[in-house]
Amino acid sequence: MPACVARPVAFAIGKKLLIIGGCGRDNWIAFVTGNVIMSEKRRVTAKAFASVANLGHGFDALGVAVEAGFDLVTVSLATSCDEIIVAGRFAELVPTEPARNTAGLAVSALRRKFEIESPIHMKIDKGIRCGSGMGSSAASAAAAVKAAAELFGLPVTVGELVAFAAEGERASAGTAHADNVAASLIGGFVVCAPDDACRVTRLTSPSASIRFVLALPDLHVPTEQARRAMPPTISLGDYSKGCSRVAEIVAAINSGDARSLGRAIEDSFVDKARGPLIPGFDDVCERARDAGAFGVTIGGAGPTVAAVVDDSVDADAVANAMQAGFSNAGLRSDTHVANVAGCATIVDENA
Repeated sequence: MPACVARPVAFAIGKKLLIIGGCGRDNWIAFVTGNVIMSEKRRVTAKAFASVANLGHGFDALGVAVEAGFDLVTVSLATSCDEIIVAGRFAELVPTEPARNTAGLAVSALRRKFEIESPIHMKIDKGIRCGSGMGSSAASAAAAVKAAAELFGLPVTVGELVAFAAEGERASAGTAHADNVAASLIGGFVVCAPDDACRVTRLTSPSASIRFVLALPDLHVPTEQARRAMPPTISLGDYSKGCSRVAEIVAAINSGDARSLGRAIEDSFVDKARGPLIPGFDDVCERARDAGAFGVTIGGAGPTVAAVVDDSVDADAVANAMQAGFSNAGLRSDTHVANVAGCATIVDENA
């Protein structure tokens, strides 16, 4: 076997394809079965933004990507076994065992589908705080499948990438919900089908002025805890109101009407169930509205609280008001004035 192969070399071994490449410590071997299209890249880095899921009444169905931090994930072929390294400002609480990491589970789902047996090395640069309600785990999973698909040159659809990334959410939420990962992968506002992660619709808003003021208190609310707070059933009245409000939300996004969007996201059964997990939630919402916000809701599982504004509103004043509300509850908080973000992208690839 050659010690140094500048470009990948392929050998047929039974029904498998053996790919060898690299030099020195970067030598790598990949076993691939089936009709997978292999690329010659040695590592790929992808970037995925934070997201806000639910948007009030759209539990597990609506989401939006927001420019409030992002994760970078670099995927490369390993020589022995799967390995995950986590770095960055918010690395502390992220597990490195592939079976407990959202990015690890997501890429494992992708490899199972395409029967890729080669081990991988993954580096996650965490720019989104865990347990924040801003899709931290989803951003890692989204960037990971984006990078892995590019590394292996896989012929995948966007819907399939969403489904793979959603599998990663089992590590943090206990279920494969797609609203956050779809937003991080596709960008903008998205509608997901909870019973079929591949069915995702991206909503196009004619207005770039819709923004979100996000207030994140120093409070950790695990996604599994927030999901346990949800009622197992809701009343017919709540169901009817939720259907109406979701229709209003979609219409407001499609028309670029921030004021209508703000009105539509409020008073959901989700906020009623999860609000008690966030000290000062009601006060924060009231202060945000008094400062000019059109509407306020919990971001995903919380504890982030998201207020809808546009260019006519003093977003900094809303942010200060929300901080004051959390301060009154004894919590320090950080705020972001966030535009709607774009899709996950490849930011570096080394062939």
